Amino acid sequence: MKSNDLLTVESKGIARVEPEEAHGTPRALFGLWAAVNVEFATITTGAIATGVFGLSARDAILAIVLANLIGCTLLALFSTYGVEYGLPQMIQCQEWFGKPGNRFLSFLNFLSGFSWFAVNTVIGSYALHATIGVAIDPAIVALTVVQVFIALIGHDFIVAAERWFFYFLIAVFAILTVLSWLNITHAPLPNPKSLAEVGGASGAFLLTVSIMLSWLGGWIMYSSDYTRYLCYRDNRPQMKRRVFINTFLGAFISCVWLECLGAFIGATVQLNSPSDLFTAWIPAWFRPLLIVAVIIGTVSPNILNIYSASLSALATGIRLKQYQAALLTGAVGLALALFGHDNFYKHYELLLFFLGYVIFPRVPVMIIGHFWPRRARWPGLAVGHLGFAAWLIGVVCSVPFFNQYPLFVGSFARAWPQCGDISFFVGAAATTLAYLALTAPRHAAAHAELPSSASPTYE
Repeated sequence: MKSNDLLTVESKGIARVEPEEAHGTPRALFGLWAAVNVEFATITTGAIATGVFGLSARDAILAIVLANLIGCTLLALFSTYGVEYGLPQMIQCQEWFGKPGNRFLSFLNFLSGFSWFAVNTVIGSYALHATIGVAIDPAIVALTVVQVFIALIGHDFIVAAERWFFYFLIAVFAILTVLSWLNITHAPLPNPKSLAEVGGASGAFLLTVSIMLSWLGGWIMYSSDYTRYLCYRDNRPQMKRRVFINTFLGAFISCVWLECLGAFIGATVQLNSPSDLFTAWIPAWFRPLLIVAVIIGTVSPNILNIYSASLSALATGIRLKQYQAALLTGAVGLALALFGHDNFYKHYELLLFFLGYVIFPRVPVMIIGHFWPRRARWPGLAVGHLGFAAWLIGVVCSVPFFNQYPLFVGSFARAWPQCGDISFFVGAAATTLAYLALTAPRHAAAHAELPSSASPTYE
């Protein structure tokens, strides 16, 4: 698809982008990752640190910065894979997790995509309800139509749209930040009652780190989808450096800024639904701008969620065109939003943790398999199957560390609540050890291209 033909529906699907098809610039990634995070849902996520867990301002900021250093580094790293392989993220993973295993993981990615789509749409709808009185259900439907339209057109239109959204969102949320600074008279203090419910300050701190990592986890599994068209034949090392820097800075600056803002606002209200964050001190003259920003801020990340979820759906082996998969994603997300918007914060917290449980044990296999290719230790076994087995071992080993009260609390988390939920880190560590034990180094001359077996045979 030509880069200047923005309204042409993308037909590439999940096929490899060849160097002669490459177009675009890494500079666009800064605006893209900033635009998708400069939104009301990011504020909502940051509000959990103080409004739900009861952290002080200092501890909330430290947790937010730590989580984003880890998460944005991974997002930037995996973005460079798109330059090297020219494939969507989940098609690359077929080499490391095997075809059957990767189809299952792609389904989880599809689940993640339409779930995030539903979450963002619900947040945007609550904001519209709070500001102009639109009923929740009609707002959800209207937002869905706009988002699906942009996403089904495809990659180039999405990148262009994010560039348009970037400047407006930055300006509006900068004003909101100034207004917050003028009206919030003191930094959030620790809330002893809330802290006691999550194992004290250390438990709340670690839970906040996990929540913020989960926010980035979905983006991490989409990262190469937006860099595969940058697989130019020449100067790839320089291209990857620029991709890494622009992706990291765009995501890190926007997430830390809006999550910290959310942490300050969240401590000043009774937090039951996202609309509670629209406080009384927001002046009347600013509300129309904020309404538009909320709408755009809902559309901005969700067009990525729909687009990448559609690619993940195709990676499961579903025989659809890309635009058909986008419509399917929007329809499932719409149903989830309509039926799941009550008791929002509890559902949101459960979603964030669940996605983290299944995402972060994949990370070691994706890093080791890319930089230090492996082979099976036993003849007749495919290394991809062992990668999937290592992921499964990591998930199982992390179960005792789950802290999903009241749904499920693992034995370790129940005995040591002050450790919060460290299952992401335990799962990643267990996967690393299992993968290294099940595989051995593969001495290859180069691995700049995935084996031909990784190329998709379906649209």
